[in-house]
This record gives sequence, structure tokens and C-alpha cells, in this order.
Amino acid sequence: MSSPFPLLRLPEKALNLVIQCMEYIEIVGFSLVSNKTKETVKTLNLQITTLFLTTGEIIEVHVQGPSAVVWSFYPGEENAGNEPIPVYMPACVTAMRSNVREKLGYLNPGYSIQKWIHTVQYIFSHPVIDYLIFERERCKFDMNSLMETIGTAKVKSFLFYDRCRVGCAKMAVRQFPGISRMYARSQNMVETSRYTDILMQNWDGLILGQGDVIVRMEFDNLLLINSKEITIRSRDIKDKMINQFLKHWIKGSNPRMEFTLLLFPDGRILDKNAILKGLNFHEAPLDQVRLFTKPATQERVEILGGYDIRRVNGSVGTLKIEQQDERGAFIFCVWN
Repeated sequence: MSSPFPLLRLPEKALNLVIQCMEYIEIVGFSLVSNKTKETVKTLNLQITTLFLTTGEIIEVHVQGPSAVVWSFYPGEENAGNEPIPVYMPACVTAMRSNVREKLGYLNPGYSIQKWIHTVQYIFSHPVIDYLIFERERCKFDMNSLMETIGTAKVKSFLFYDRCRVGCAKMAVRQFPGISRMYARSQNMVETSRYTDILMQNWDGLILGQGDVIVRMEFDNLLLINSKEITIRSRDIKDKMINQFLKHWIKGSNPRMEFTLLLFPDGRILDKNAILKGLNFHEAPLDQVRLFTKPATQERVEILGGYDIRRVNGSVGTLKIEQQDERGAFIFCVWN
């Protein structure tokens, strides 16, 4: 039987090398031992790429980076009761790597979920929560309590997922002002006419639909959208609607819009002539390459050719019609 290894007695340089060889799930466990171990991890400047918080039957914290880990926080029996319930002090905490099914159990050192989140953010120098995810039809947790749990951390995006209903989404949007992006990827949020107040918000990014979630979109609701970056997956947006949308943009509608991607999962081929009908446009050469940076995600998009149109204020927008993986796609970007 091997004896315990006196890790904390190692010289600083040797200890740092050992920590750098650990999985992130082990690094977080090491940082919980004491303030000294937490500061030791902090000085190594280890990085994660994404941190998100999910609210389902329990609360979970997901980290993505060199290794992906999910921490699950389980309540005790004293937290049972009528919903919504306050965010609880975890009675049990488990962690699991993405590539390993085995769960590692932690003896919770008296940490609240807020303290766990803060610890992960602190040691990995990641002050934001990239996604706040709602999965249930109705949020199980009291929104005020959830807000206290997140504390001062900046949340970048809402993700309404799985079975999340419109009522839950509206409540979250009211409770957490200042979040800049919203993803509607729930089958219960297909009818966009039920949340026009959310469409009208000044989002940096608004993403409606993904995979088998295909939203319904009426023309009037399309004009209500006041986001900088828009992605919509829908069968309802016909060529004539796109044409009318562009004509309204020329006259001044959707003033904040900088990038729009419309995806058509039915595989239909878009009619260029119907989309361009009545527009005063300039066709760019097919070999002309322009790079556009999306305002919300900062993703770079390569625009080959396309058709330029001009707004009443002088702004130029370029529209591009593509067929991508057996689906039609319409791209529109506004050059600043």
C-alpha cells in the first residue's frame, strides 16, 4: 500500500509543474484545500474558454477549456417544498469529466453555490458566466435567489433550451437586465408571436431556433426585432417577405441591425429575382472578397460577391444568397 504523497511540501517550482499536469477537475479540488492552494493555482494563469450555469432539476456549473468538467449541486431533504424554491446550500457535490462517465464526489467545505462559482472564476481568471441556461418548463428556483447566487458576475447570454416555456423566459429577461444575447432553442418557444416583447429588446445577438427547433415568424414580428446580430431558423420567411424586409430597412426599420442570417431547413432554393425585385442594387464581382465581423459573437464571415443596397442614411448593406448543406441561407450585413 502506497503512503500519501506530501504534495504541499514540494518546492514551489516542482509543485507548479505537478499542478499543471493535473486535470481541471483535480485542480479545482486542490484549490479548495485552503486559501494558500487557491492562490497557488491562481498564480499559474490557467485558462478556461467557457463557463455556463444550467438550471434544471438541480443547478450545474459547466466549464470548457483544455478539459471539460461539469459540477452538479444536489440539495438536501430540507430544500424540498413548493416551487419556486430558493437556491440551496449543496448537501452533495459531484464532478464529471466530459470523456469519463465516472463521477467524483466532493465533501462540500461549507461552500454555497455562489462560492463555488466565484472560486472557479477566480482561479481561472474568467469573470463572466457565458451562458445562463433554463431547461425546465418553469424555473424550479426563485429568480431573486438565483440572481443572488450569480452575484456580481456578468452574464453574457440567455439560453432557453429543451422544454423551457415562454413564461419562464419572460421572467428571466425581466429579472436579469443587461444580458446581451438570447438563444431560443426550446420547442416551447417556436411561436415567436407569444414573446414579441422579447423580440423588441436591444439584444446584441438574437438567435431563434436550432436543429429541430424551427420557429414561426410573421413579417410584423420580423420588423420588431431590434438586435445587432440576428439568426433565425424558419420555414415561414418567404422570398417576398425578405424583399419587403429589405425595402423597410432601406427606409429606416431595424435601425440597430448589423448582421442577419436566415436559415431555411426545408432545403428550398431561394429566388434571387423575387428577393431583389424593385431594389436599386449593385452586384459585386464574384471574386471580390470582403470580411465582416459579427457584432455579438465577433465571428469573422467571408462575403464573396453579393448585392449592395443603400439605406436612406447612406449606410450600405450587402445581401448574399447561398445553398448550405441542402438548406437555403440568406445573409445580410451592414458595413459601418
